[in-house]
Amino acid sequence: MTRIEFGVRVPNSGPLSSVANVVRVAQAAEQLSFDSVWVHDHVVWSSRMHRHHISSGSAEALADDQTADFYESLTTLAYLAAKTTAVKLGVACLVMPTRNPIYAAKQTATLDHLTGGRLIVGVGLGSKATESSSEFDVFQVPFSDRGKLTDEYVEVMKTIWTEPLASYAGRTIKFTDAEVFPKPLQSPHPPVWVGGWTDRAAVRTGRLGDGWIPGWLSPAEMARGRDVVRRAADEAGRDGEKIVIAVEKLATIAEDREVALKRALPTVRQSSMTYERDVDDLQFALDRHIFGSVDDVRRRVAEFVDAGVTHFELKLLYASLDELIEQMTLWSTHVLPEFR
Repeated sequence: MTRIEFGVRVPNSGPLSSVANVVRVAQAAEQLSFDSVWVHDHVVWSSRMHRHHISSGSAEALADDQTADFYESLTTLAYLAAKTTAVKLGVACLVMPTRNPIYAAKQTATLDHLTGGRLIVGVGLGSKATESSSEFDVFQVPFSDRGKLTDEYVEVMKTIWTEPLASYAGRTIKFTDAEVFPKPLQSPHPPVWVGGWTDRAAVRTGRLGDGWIPGWLSPAEMARGRDVVRRAADEAGRDGEKIVIAVEKLATIAEDREVALKRALPTVRQSSMTYERDVDDLQFALDRHIFGSVDDVRRRVAEFVDAGVTHFELKLLYASLDELIEQMTLWSTHVLPEFR
């Protein structure tokens, strides 16, 4: 039986973001037997995005005097490497078109050593939300080129990671006999998980990825995407069965279903329109995330597992750190044992 893994996003952005809170959540996740902790990635993050694209904390935790703090992803993971011992450390996902891939390969190889081989490298194109926040304009990267750039940059990183004298000749990057050490601790390199909910993202995963980690997909949509991943892998001469199917999910859990929904709905209503998919009604979001009582959560997790999911990145919604730890404890006590 495949072991189902569960991870928690730490507040490297959002209304409760701080160094102390990031460390507290990561260490609590490890103590509560979660498999991974996660950060997400942006450099440019506007006040509007801070208020309307919440993936850690909650709408109730917003205050008028907050700045749009967003702690850089790889730096944060390097810090957490020294504050944890066993839990996997992931980023979902690096906005690849805004990163120099040679430098990113060097950073992540170093980070793989700092973590003791616990790193998961999520890669993504950058969403419509990113476009509206002007991140691509600041980096002077055409938003329309983000797919081609991501493909090329992932290939560049793999080349740097695996070749003693690395050479690459692509559309935008060319180099010969680049000697870049250390190579990653994990062999042949840290797992690369591809973000994005579209068929193109699933195909990209089949060609280039070790895992697929979309958000905003229902169990039925996940099952369909899993099949797209595997077909693309087969066409590329890769073993699609070895590719991890993961999900990002907004989540709340409580002993009482109404308490969980009360925690979730204000943030879902405030944030949904800034995500990659247009949300016509609240039910659309409820069908794609995990909110409710312990029994509700177990049922919803099982639906995604039946669709092929083996790793969950939980973006829990909480108005305080104490409330988050309470939810993590419920999850650890009543959900994790059911799927291991």
